[in-house]
Amino acid sequence: MATLPSIETVSSGESADESRTLHDGLRARLAACRDNGAKDPFGNPILRMALEVNRLIDGGEIGFDALAPLIQRMSAMAALRRGGRLGAFVGETGPAANEDRLRALLRRLARPEDNRPPIAPERFRDAVEKMHFGIVFTAHPTFSSPLEVGRTLARVAAGSDRDAAMEELCAARHRAPEAITLDMEFAWAREAIVNAQDALDRLHKVVLEVAREMYPQRWKTMVPGLVTVASWVGYDHDGRSDIGWIDTLRMHLRAKLALLRRQLEQCRTVRAEFPGAAEGDALAAFAALLETAIATVEGQIRQSREVDASAAGEAAAFARRLVGGRGDALTDARPLRALLARAIEAAEDDALALRLRVMDAALAGHGLTLAHPHFRVNATQIHNAIRQQVGLVSPPNDPARRRSYLNMVGDMLETVQPETVNLGSIMGERASARRMFMLVAELARHIDGRTLIRFLIAETESPFTLLAALYFARLFGVAHLVEITPLLETAEALRNGDTIIAEALKSPAFRSYVQGMGRICIQFGHSDSGRYVGQMAATFLIERMRIRIAGALSRAGLRGIQVVLFDTHGESIGRGGHPVSMADRLRYLDTPVSRLAFERAGMTLKQEVSFQGGDGYVPFLDPDIAFAVVCRTVESVLGTHADEASDPVYREPDFASEFFTGVRQEFAGVVADEDYAVLLGALGTNMVEHTGSRPPRRQHEMAGQRADAAHPSQIRAITNNAMLQQLGLMANTLTGLGHAAAKDPERFRFVARNSPRFRRALAMVRAALSLSDPDVLSAYVDSLDPGMWLIRAGREQDATRREGLRTICRLLEASDVHARLGRIRRRFQADFLLLREALEGVPDDGGAFPVDGEDLALLHALRVALIHRLYLLATRIPDFTPYDGMTREEALHRLLHLDVEDTVATLRAVFPRRQAPDDDAIDFAEPASYRSDAAHTYEREHAAILDPLEVHFDLLRRIGAAITHHIGAVG
Repeated sequence: MATLPSIETVSSGESADESRTLHDGLRARLAACRDNGAKDPFGNPILRMALEVNRLIDGGEIGFDALAPLIQRMSAMAALRRGGRLGAFVGETGPAANEDRLRALLRRLARPEDNRPPIAPERFRDAVEKMHFGIVFTAHPTFSSPLEVGRTLARVAAGSDRDAAMEELCAARHRAPEAITLDMEFAWAREAIVNAQDALDRLHKVVLEVAREMYPQRWKTMVPGLVTVASWVGYDHDGRSDIGWIDTLRMHLRAKLALLRRQLEQCRTVRAEFPGAAEGDALAAFAALLETAIATVEGQIRQSREVDASAAGEAAAFARRLVGGRGDALTDARPLRALLARAIEAAEDDALALRLRVMDAALAGHGLTLAHPHFRVNATQIHNAIRQQVGLVSPPNDPARRRSYLNMVGDMLETVQPETVNLGSIMGERASARRMFMLVAELARHIDGRTLIRFLIAETESPFTLLAALYFARLFGVAHLVEITPLLETAEALRNGDTIIAEALKSPAFRSYVQGMGRICIQFGHSDSGRYVGQMAATFLIERMRIRIAGALSRAGLRGIQVVLFDTHGESIGRGGHPVSMADRLRYLDTPVSRLAFERAGMTLKQEVSFQGGDGYVPFLDPDIAFAVVCRTVESVLGTHADEASDPVYREPDFASEFFTGVRQEFAGVVADEDYAVLLGALGTNMVEHTGSRPPRRQHEMAGQRADAAHPSQIRAITNNAMLQQLGLMANTLTGLGHAAAKDPERFRFVARNSPRFRRALAMVRAALSLSDPDVLSAYVDSLDPGMWLIRAGREQDATRREGLRTICRLLEASDVHARLGRIRRRFQADFLLLREALEGVPDDGGAFPVDGEDLALLHALRVALIHRLYLLATRIPDFTPYDGMTREEALHRLLHLDVEDTVATLRAVFPRRQAPDDDAIDFAEPASYRSDAAHTYEREHAAILDPLEVHFDLLRRIGAAITHHIGAVG
């Protein structure tokens, strides 16, 4: 066995040199532990390294206080690497170079053949005015780092000074913000949205420059589009009762105000740069309209802050302000666009006309808001809202009643008469889905009456849901503005999504609605689908569904419509985010084969993707990176792609079908395995920070009988995935692949070698493998092995410590959790080994995902060491009378599962830290020698046990933040 290298004694690690020395020494120790592990198949290098760390601390070679600076250094280094990876992921980040790439792309669009004249201006206009791509900012709970860290990551990605960035990151907090509010999320999103809009301005400027070059007589009439920006921050009511109607309305007003101010600022800049131009009168009127609108909207927002969602008097005063100010506030961008059109026509300077047309393009594309609003509710909320009217006594897909329900809502659609509402109607409505449609009606009437509003319905599994949503849209007079969008994410929806769409279209009302809108919107959920069937199988099913939906729409005779496909995937592998490059991320979802299916069906396609929460906003926290992302999206939809129809994945559909069916079956078996739920609940739940304002479970799921909070069906996808990340195994990406490949290894290798599509998927798999380590998972699992603690007790010389070790053994023996964890660990490990064997001999040309595996492993080892120390600390808690239902035994059990914050809070009440009253300062006329128990304090328990428990737990969470940096995103 290799001798472990010596390490310099470090007491506090306060200096950078001390932390660097300690870091280098521990990495050397870990390497030696790995060498020993290679020779000892029964040894675990991560667990051994954790024991070594504690031995060094107990022996005085490392001061416990040195751990915090070490973890801070490792967090900063991981963040710096993350920023560098982001830059490589986006590709070219220089704005001038990206403008040149765009020009080349647009010139090729205008003149496909070098020796021939440009295409007709009408064709070019159609191509550049149409919206081909959508960027959607969501409110997913991925605010895993403070905003300042996100900005630094973006600057690093853009190529800023790495030494300066490292200095900033070493001084920064890396854990999630302590109190994440909806207002905070909105502010972060607004910063990202503003940078995205600035990037669109750059894009539109280049489009107009190429148009002027190619069509000098026609370019001024072109209004560039190409890309839209949308947001559901503040509009997401999926199972959330904490967002009131007034919150959503206020945020919509704030988005409108930001747009108005942006337009006014741009107008003033243009007038200053081009003084005395002929278009001055039109621009003066334009500025005056904006100034009046801004003052009015500011007043509306101020009034809204005084409104409680249930206080009628305050709401009525706000309603009067909203209704009375409708004219001055503007509810339509057309008056502004008409003034810009006059100014453009009068402009004699092409540079001025171009600047004004860019401003006009922003209004044309987004109306009176910075980002299109995406409302979101859950299918259950829709069903509850219509339950009494249709007599819904069972699920809409109940075979015994399904047709009756559809006929009932179909009849209602034929006879519905629009109702008028006001804010009082919203306040008095108890059904959340009805409130949302009422709110849309009020937004359209008083804030922006022409911008389309997306209405996303999560967990759609029935055409009934879509027809019910259309009924409410007609009832409240907004069917012409609302884009009803099923979110297909559950296992049922992934199997039958095309059937859901096809059956909805059999309704004359729904078919007429789609034809009237001129498009249909469909959303695919990669986070939840990955949780239900596994990420690899989900992607395959979604692509197949896209192709089947094209066929269903074609059979319905809907040629000529636009199909909007919105993929809500995230920045992590676990949520469908391809890790190699932005180009791979976009093409992985929007495949040439599925795109061709819609083209052949006579439909145009708009692809939308989500940038989810704080992690998703990072690429938009720097203007140059934001522009680079926008350039990649345009390249993805206007660039040429190789024909993949001959790819073996498509040429041999039986292989793909059987392979991914095998993945799905194995993954479903894991999710149904009660031992998997135990794994998530044993440690994972409390390793994960709360990284958003959204509850970890939908609030409609919290009502009634309490479910096992650790069961996958009760945990939101991001939290579920984050637990797996923190346990060292990207299981929702990898599970099932080994067993599926082992059924026919040669065929697997053949397809992997010859299929670009399959290799792109395998690049995700390899990245997940590089971030996974069975030894890490085993170290956490074996920390709950009573046998390990008993062995340690048998070798411990100190009697007090030996008793603590025996106590841990007894508690773990009583919980009997380790045996169950061992079973699920072996299930994962067996599949992991099969996958690793299957990939042998398969070339890795899918792109690199650089990971510092040794630092990642060391972070896990440090955390295991801290967990062991925390356990021993817990055994020192004195016995106490049961308090608020908690005994000492219960407190210890909770701490073994890392439920530290709530448990310590209760223990602080059990052992109050209070000073003895100063009786001697008061003259009671006679002396007393007796002192009551009230004079006793628990300073020692706080200083020696409770405070250290919280310190250890803070370090655990800080390590979690560093691990997230290595992975690149939470969840």
